[in-house]
Amino acid sequence: MKNLICAAAVMAGAALFAADPNPYAGYGAAMATDKAFPTAAEWHNANQAALEKATSAAALAAFVEDAAAARALLAKVKPAYATDPMVAAQIAAVSQYVMDAEPRWWAFWSWFGDSPREIWTAALLEAARTAEDAYRAEYFLDQLRWCGFPEQAEDVCKIGRSSKEKAVREFARVVAKELDPTPRCPKGCAPCDNPGCWPFGSWGLKLPFDAMNAGHLILAQGKDGKSTATLLWRWGSPFEVSGENLKVERGRVTLTFGNHKPKDLPQDKGAWRLDRLVLNVTGDWAVGTLQKVDGNGKPVGETQVVSGRRNPPIGPAPDLKAAVRGKPINLLAGTIADFELMEPTKTSGWTLKDGVLSNRILRDEKGKSLHKNGNLRTKRADFFDFNLKYEVRVLPECNSGVYLRGIYELQVLDSYGKPVDCHNMAAPYGRITPAVAAEKSAGEWQHVEAVLADRHVTVKLNGVLIVDNKPLIGVTGGAITSDEFVPGPIYLQGDHSDASFRNMVLTPILKDLR
Repeated sequence: MKNLICAAAVMAGAALFAADPNPYAGYGAAMATDKAFPTAAEWHNANQAALEKATSAAALAAFVEDAAAARALLAKVKPAYATDPMVAAQIAAVSQYVMDAEPRWWAFWSWFGDSPREIWTAALLEAARTAEDAYRAEYFLDQLRWCGFPEQAEDVCKIGRSSKEKAVREFARVVAKELDPTPRCPKGCAPCDNPGCWPFGSWGLKLPFDAMNAGHLILAQGKDGKSTATLLWRWGSPFEVSGENLKVERGRVTLTFGNHKPKDLPQDKGAWRLDRLVLNVTGDWAVGTLQKVDGNGKPVGETQVVSGRRNPPIGPAPDLKAAVRGKPINLLAGTIADFELMEPTKTSGWTLKDGVLSNRILRDEKGKSLHKNGNLRTKRADFFDFNLKYEVRVLPECNSGVYLRGIYELQVLDSYGKPVDCHNMAAPYGRITPAVAAEKSAGEWQHVEAVLADRHVTVKLNGVLIVDNKPLIGVTGGAITSDEFVPGPIYLQGDHSDASFRNMVLTPILKDLR
């Protein structure tokens, strides 16, 4: 049944897209016609295909422009989803793609206001409970995992316990855990003594900026019951939010923070400008708002959308001796054409000559950086787990960075003679403090070897082991994305100060070590 629906949707979508050089132009208007998409199922499948391809600004813009037409279709099919489980399943599923592809579309689902989510999630539960075979039961449970309430985890458990099919019983446990991942839900899927989706864990955040929009949140609860948050906000290092600035509730977390030191704030709290982040959590997804507030908590700015996804727990340290490695790749064996600036409007100070990649920044008459230079990245962006070796040379007081997969920075800094710190040479920036200091003086070539595997990192600096297979809990400041599960490039920080690199060789790790 599902395959037939998908085939019909693909054929209809192909005909629609072939008729126009811009496959997304007029998309919503076509959706709203009975002839093009007579059922919610076809609407969902066409949306799924389009959203998965919607990597260009043109595609997303077309979606937004046609929102009114799409809304007309939704209004037409909406009365059916309370009684037709297939319609409920399709509408539930498309919300997954919308949330993942473009957080701004979350506001688009305000049409659910007069038809509460309770209705159509209840329809999915009933459809799973009365399904005539295991395939249909799993299908409806699979749709529920994206939209259900934490309180429905026990209902899913009941469906699993009553099923004669082993596959349904096992899948119900998976879905129930995703709906309510709290430790209070036993492995056997017994009733939770305190239902609710608590937001504790490690979260990758997509922040409301056009570029460099990665953030990260670690939310923990101590033995004393008090909650603490460690927040990375785009740049710099993670910082702690606690006390009255942190409020943790079932299904929600609120953080208030700012870059101002208390002594620098005006005496009038009404003149303060702080950021308030409110995340509403459903399972492993979060969508919320960011707004400026004054010192009294009064909103004083526009509301922006922030989205997030909870990362799975990090497993044990991988056995690096078992790693199967691919063919080494000399990243500096070619020309500067193998790299590209990450910000097209910035100035490139990068040159690659005789195997040495160097950056020279623009300075003012006093020798200070004008901050007009750009970061550089490899055009290849298919690196995941790997061993990376390179040599780096910096001048006194210089600062740069090497980003593994574009998300984890190994610091480049003249830190010779300084106490160990998570911001020193070759340290995973702001995340892990080296075990020992092993830097050389500024002006000398220094050798770095890093192994990134299964969200763990090992670093040797000048032959000395300074980070030994430690877990990397979250991206570092300046990451190109908060998603820690996609391949990426190697990128070099070029907007801070001069630096030179040579003998940069990346060896992929081919075997999953988990």
